[in-house]
Amino acid sequence: LQIFVGWLSDGLGNYATKSKCSWLIDPKNRPFAKCHNGHYCFTLPLRFFFHEFTSECGWDYLYIYDGDSAHSPLLATLNGIIYSPDQSGGYRPEIIATSGKAFLHFYSDVAYTMSGFNMSYSVNRCTYDCFNHGVCNDSQCICDNGWHGTSCQTQTCPNNCSGFLSKLFGQWQINSTGQSNVYIAICPPTQHFGFWSVSNFNPISISPRASYAAALIGNLLWVYGGMEFGSSRNQDLLVFNISSQIWKPVSNAGSNLYPQSRYGHTMIAHNNSLYIFGGKLTQNENSVDHLWEFNILTSSWTKINYSTDFSQVTNGTSGLELSGHSANLVHFNNDTEIMVVMFGYHPLISYSPFVYEYNFITKTWIRPQTSSAGLIQLYGHTTVQDESTNVIYIHGGAKNVGNSLEISSSTYSYNPQTRCFTQLKNSKQPRFLHSAGLVNGVMYIYGGNTHNDTNESGALCYSPSFMAYSIACNSWSHLNSTPDSINPSRYGHFGIVVKSISQSISDNIFIFSGYDGMMINDVLIYQPGNCIAVQDKNRCLGKLRYKLHRHEGNNHHLSLNVKCIPNLANAKPSNVFFASNLIQGNPCDQTELSCYWNTTHCIARINNSSTCLGDNLVQTPNCSRAVKCADFKNCIQCITDPECMWSKTCIEYNSNETSEPCETSCADLKSCSNCLKDSSCMWCQSQYKCINTNSYVVQYPYGQCLEWTNKNQCPVYKCSDLKTCGECQDNPNCGWCDDGSYTGLGVCMDGGGSGPLLFNNSTAQYEVSSEMCPSGWFFTSCPLCQCNGHSSCDSNNLCINCTANTIGDQCQNCKPGFYGDPRNGNNCTKCSCGTKAVSCNSQTGACNCETKGETGRSCEVCDTSNGYTGNAAGNGTCFYTLLINYQFTFNLKMDADDTHVTKINFKNTPNMEEDVQVTFVSTQMCDLHFAVSSVTTKNLPESILYVENTTDYSFTFSGDRLKIGDPGQNTTVRVYVSGFKTPTLIKISLLQRSNRLLKILLILFSSFLVVLLLAAVTWKLKMMYDVRQLQANRAVEMAEMAARPFAAI
Repeated sequence: LQIFVGWLSDGLGNYATKSKCSWLIDPKNRPFAKCHNGHYCFTLPLRFFFHEFTSECGWDYLYIYDGDSAHSPLLATLNGIIYSPDQSGGYRPEIIATSGKAFLHFYSDVAYTMSGFNMSYSVNRCTYDCFNHGVCNDSQCICDNGWHGTSCQTQTCPNNCSGFLSKLFGQWQINSTGQSNVYIAICPPTQHFGFWSVSNFNPISISPRASYAAALIGNLLWVYGGMEFGSSRNQDLLVFNISSQIWKPVSNAGSNLYPQSRYGHTMIAHNNSLYIFGGKLTQNENSVDHLWEFNILTSSWTKINYSTDFSQVTNGTSGLELSGHSANLVHFNNDTEIMVVMFGYHPLISYSPFVYEYNFITKTWIRPQTSSAGLIQLYGHTTVQDESTNVIYIHGGAKNVGNSLEISSSTYSYNPQTRCFTQLKNSKQPRFLHSAGLVNGVMYIYGGNTHNDTNESGALCYSPSFMAYSIACNSWSHLNSTPDSINPSRYGHFGIVVKSISQSISDNIFIFSGYDGMMINDVLIYQPGNCIAVQDKNRCLGKLRYKLHRHEGNNHHLSLNVKCIPNLANAKPSNVFFASNLIQGNPCDQTELSCYWNTTHCIARINNSSTCLGDNLVQTPNCSRAVKCADFKNCIQCITDPECMWSKTCIEYNSNETSEPCETSCADLKSCSNCLKDSSCMWCQSQYKCINTNSYVVQYPYGQCLEWTNKNQCPVYKCSDLKTCGECQDNPNCGWCDDGSYTGLGVCMDGGGSGPLLFNNSTAQYEVSSEMCPSGWFFTSCPLCQCNGHSSCDSNNLCINCTANTIGDQCQNCKPGFYGDPRNGNNCTKCSCGTKAVSCNSQTGACNCETKGETGRSCEVCDTSNGYTGNAAGNGTCFYTLLINYQFTFNLKMDADDTHVTKINFKNTPNMEEDVQVTFVSTQMCDLHFAVSSVTTKNLPESILYVENTTDYSFTFSGDRLKIGDPGQNTTVRVYVSGFKTPTLIKISLLQRSNRLLKILLILFSSFLVVLLLAAVTWKLKMMYDVRQLQANRAVEMAEMAARPFAAI
């Protein structure tokens, strides 16, 4: 975009998943602003105004750079619901690119989409149009009387300095050094109300930041490190004079020894020294266990070599490599002082459940055994310490539940003396990366990331939520008071309490900078109200109903030593709680905590409700329960405790058992391919790191990961590895250098709109290097002729005739039978598959095996996992072994496994000496080849029959002729199927029927017939014998009769 005024958007409706879009705004003939001498001396800035911005919080980002490339200073990484047209009022971010040009890149992931953004831009325009309270002159607001601020956003003294004042009102002046703005109050606020004030610091000399660390020594607020946007880091350590409100960078005392830039670390003040511990290095996003000491008297750094009483995690990794943890200085009665470090995120342990103690004298870390109602694991939580009891109060933070991230609203107390955690009242407002400050027994919680899901539920990425927790009554209150900042919503800030020198003025809470998609350049100051400041009885009684009384004596646990009681006449001023008429809710849990007139003074008191006396009071904690092995969430957490061991779950140590080795954690997987083999891991392409999926938001809370993947895909990301102009410009860091041959040849390299960029190690910045690409630089468009060096173009910029065995509109692919990546002038290589395949994978050269069951680069291996056996090497092949008297169905689809399959082979070695009948059915025309192999054929196939172009065929192998079932022959029947195309469905069966029963029946029947015949013959002979015997007997009888004498009558 080259015009002075314009607009851009992600498009109509919701943006698409996995989308990447880039814009370069570089107005031509940009106007220049006049300097004091009347000459034009600098380019007018480019200003962006958002009409809408809604994206998935923590995942979908719009990156805006002050310059013409992604290597320019980063201005913003916008995400979440920043502004929606449906909102009434609200914060509309305006962004200034001082270079007069800007590069924008939008990335969305694969999960959730929203309506996106709609924005406009212009040159020579003031931010927010000076809120109509001033005149814009050369992009700078000249405010009307009664208004001040960079955009004339603040009224100097509203309502003539009367009524309730929510901020310091006055006038702005430039101090003598010219380093920052100083605000001079001319109408001080009424001090019995809590109020906010806002101080803007000079963003030119001091860089705003987030996830920094701060500590207070006297009236000097020390700030170290943090995540910054913009150019290279050179101001890690800053000091803020609270009295003069002047920022000053702190340099080393002539030494080259100093810590690397980091964020997510902690810092505490001890004996005129600052101790910086842990964090993540901004250069490479690595977590570290470094402990540095800065002596404020000598302005010198010392890296402390400490010892530990616990073992390393794995592979020499320290358990102290933490970020997002907390640290507190604890002073015991025996004058012993220790630093207590809690929780945080560890690259191997994940969300750390451990507490560590550092002894300044012995320079030793220990990990004590703590007691609690369960395992506590938090990142980005806050801790405040009650100096009267040493009890530490913990609130909020991010934690993992299963394989997902969950934001906590829990509150705990921790007694360093007893090392016991106690769970307190839940705020019911989840948040992390917020701030906390303890004033007069009240813990004030401000801002943070409150987004706990991926829909428009009202939970914001950047919250202005302000809450107060009463230690005395264990109750939470919502405070409606918010700072009069252009955008009070933020996270990654830090709150520190500055002690008041007057009893009538409460301690102040200072909040510096933070993140709301941009790094915020202001300081928020909250001063809680003080009842003692009220001198009028009627005004006091108008607000007072209750007061606080703290029991004397036992200080074992703070929450046990306070009660909410009725009006108590002898309450001491030191027991003042807080006074604010901005608290709403029920009588104790969410009530107006205000003042009570005690004869001569106005003092604070709290509600005496039964709720406060009952449910809200904390009972004596059970400190006997230590964290048990079963509480640990993963293997590495488990084995870091010497009393535990891993056996699928974490169990108590048993010397008779062996602990199972832990699986490789995501952080130890150094390549994309290895990372994505684990379903619990994801790969950040821009950072070249493997991280756990439940830690993405806490690992990169400021959009440091420009692109990620968790599928089985590892796209190339490095500029020099990208082969085409299109792929090159798809990466926001890269541009294309054409070689001038007009064939599409070129080189992808780091660059921007002005040309290729080269990193200068001395300045730690990218610089334009035109000599790297003398022929032709392309950043927002590509050369018209894109033939990858394998052809020239015609008059229509179409490739004429692809050479070197390439095909495609841009000669970008290899012809069938060749493989390789011919893009950008590379060659194609002929496939080496022999008779096993006619083609191969066009990228890898792996043969596209034509026979089902053959696999390997050259189809030399049988797929035994799916039942295919044989010897596929050389001219061999693979067979699927069929079972006799079963039908098998093979569904060959047009997928990655079967697309190229045109053959499939079957075999069986029958055990019976019978015929084998083959029945074959196919949905495609096939060629069949029936063969046998045996000892006689030396196990080589002997052809029996060829059948062409059939879909249904039956054939019988003769058992007698082929000696099927003969143990000495080991005859195997084979069926070769070929000539088909996928998709096809094949059904095949082998049937072998036995004749033994028939033979037995025939033998039995024959025997029966023989017996029957013998019986008939025997009966016939017997009949003949009986007849002859009868005849013989008859003849004898006749002879006897004839021999009788005849008598006469």
